[in-house]
Amino acid sequence: MTKIIGLLLVLTFLSSCAQGKQSNFPGNIKTTKTDKHERVKGTKVFVKIPEEYKYIKELGRYQKNEKLYIQVIESNASSFYDAKPNLSKEVMESKGAKVDIFKEIELNEFGCIYTEGPSKYAGETKLGLFFGDGNFVVMIAGVCKDSDINGKKELRDIFETIYYEKALALNPLELADFEFDKSITGFKYAMTASNMFMFAENGKSDAQNPTSNSMNIGIMPQMTEEKAKTFAKDLPWRYERSGIQLNNKEMLETKIGDYTAFVLETKIKFQNKNGIMYQAIIIGNQKCILFLGSAYKDLNNYLDKYKRTVETIEMK
Repeated sequence: MTKIIGLLLVLTFLSSCAQGKQSNFPGNIKTTKTDKHERVKGTKVFVKIPEEYKYIKELGRYQKNEKLYIQVIESNASSFYDAKPNLSKEVMESKGAKVDIFKEIELNEFGCIYTEGPSKYAGETKLGLFFGDGNFVVMIAGVCKDSDINGKKELRDIFETIYYEKALALNPLELADFEFDKSITGFKYAMTASNMFMFAENGKSDAQNPTSNSMNIGIMPQMTEEKAKTFAKDLPWRYERSGIQLNNKEMLETKIGDYTAFVLETKIKFQNKNGIMYQAIIIGNQKCILFLGSAYKDLNNYLDKYKRTVETIEMK
């Protein structure tokens, strides 16, 4: 499983909860695309969305309110079959995640896993749907209040409308609302996971290499400085859950061009390899950027290149 997908799993789906509940979620979902289906931008996923849900482009999220939403992430360089072992209950638990409900189902011709349980945030329930084949993986999260029975039913109903059009031609940079100087690192495009984009030393051949020299750039909604700082401080323990050891967790507030940014620079260790990580949360006027660069060879050189690359990022 690619490190970008591992990161997205940690950022989006891992939660702490109990086990043992039974699910009446269907074991076999059969759907067809209709004129009422809407494509989730950045993906080949089509879904029927109630009118009350507002689309938030930077998150691939349809939101009725802050505590009731559905989020869709698709990776174009990962395999559901490769990801599936990491989606088992045992592996989730080993990373601090437990699920109330874990159910292997089918979605049209695709293998699929349905999960359900409390979010790490008190009072929230999180629903998950993971599906794909040997060429792609889709991860869908639905969130509602524990007490919102109708909201939970709405999310389940939306899950049951999911349709995936595998043959659809899709621009992998559809949601890349940013520009940067690619000549600094010379990295090539490697993969897309909806609103997060990976560029690596050897391009697409590095997409499956968790210790490649690479950088990930993600789009996020606009945040206040306080919320961005909280988000930045929350990330290190999430990396550690995915197996990355960090020597330093101290965030530095600084300016990158005209933007306020929260930066983390640290030595790391992953899979017995020593490396460096450079992370920046950049606060724009209409959106934020998450930059995450890591390297496991020529460390000082790439650390300097990541710093210079971040300074060239422009939000569209």
